[in-house]
Amino acid sequence: GQLMAMTPKMNQHVYPILFAWPGAQVLTYRQASFISASENNRKYFLQMLLSLKAEGITNIHIVSHSLGVQTLMNCFEDNSDGSASQVAQCFGSAPRYGDASLSAQNLGKLVCRSITMLNPDFPVHAFRERGFQSIRRVCSLITVVGDKSDQALFWSSVINGLVNRFGQSQPSSLDFEDRCKQKGIHLQEPLGKNIDLLYVEGDKDQHWDIAEFQRSTQNLVASPSAGREGAKLWLDCDVIDTTGLDTNVNDLRHSAFNVNSILLRDIEELVVSGKRASDRTTLLHKRGNVFEFCHAPSFVKN
Repeated sequence: GQLMAMTPKMNQHVYPILFAWPGAQVLTYRQASFISASENNRKYFLQMLLSLKAEGITNIHIVSHSLGVQTLMNCFEDNSDGSASQVAQCFGSAPRYGDASLSAQNLGKLVCRSITMLNPDFPVHAFRERGFQSIRRVCSLITVVGDKSDQALFWSSVINGLVNRFGQSQPSSLDFEDRCKQKGIHLQEPLGKNIDLLYVEGDKDQHWDIAEFQRSTQNLVASPSAGREGAKLWLDCDVIDTTGLDTNVNDLRHSAFNVNSILLRDIEELVVSGKRASDRTTLLHKRGNVFEFCHAPSFVKN
């Protein structure tokens, strides 16, 4: 509600709908993770989409925060036979960037105009292995907003690393190939804190058949603004690094999106205009698919 109240342009273009569920506190964090990625949440999210479609809604923008990204990725997780999930089947194929029209094959389907993940608490390796592919099929404007100093995600990585070490299972959407090979205690790297890792390497990422994937999914690897860097192919998404923001950001650094005016304006421009990070006026390109805000720190004075 605060996000919508502080973004007047978005108020004129968007009907906000909050999809929420019972959460948990610090000591029951792991339980909250299972709740977020539960079958019930997937079922109810599908029901919500079908209800919106029945009311004549076509264009959908998805914004998720923290554990909400686990719900999002669980809903879009492919079936065991490799087919798209029921949620993904509600949407047509990803629209071309900047194309506001509906293609013939997308008639009667929902159109996912943007997916924005704020401080996502989701394993970066699981996202690289299969999570990104599952959402990129339906959306061409994917944004990850992260902070390398996010303390909530630091403790998430510690708790998940310890619990995984003692053999407790995770929801399938959060699991990844390399975890099964790890020995000893390893921190689980969350996407929102490890924002420089959104790329693939053909020699190391064997789960990616890059040449075949590019042919079958219209170059979903390699962002137009990022391209190649050595052996790296950057995922076709925009990464916004908020580590340098220091106004209206608390010490936890996990939820600046609802009060920091710089970040709020950028989210507003993203949703209303549909522009990629390379075309938005407040951002500077760092490297690969990573951008940061053109903003002087608070200690800089005239």
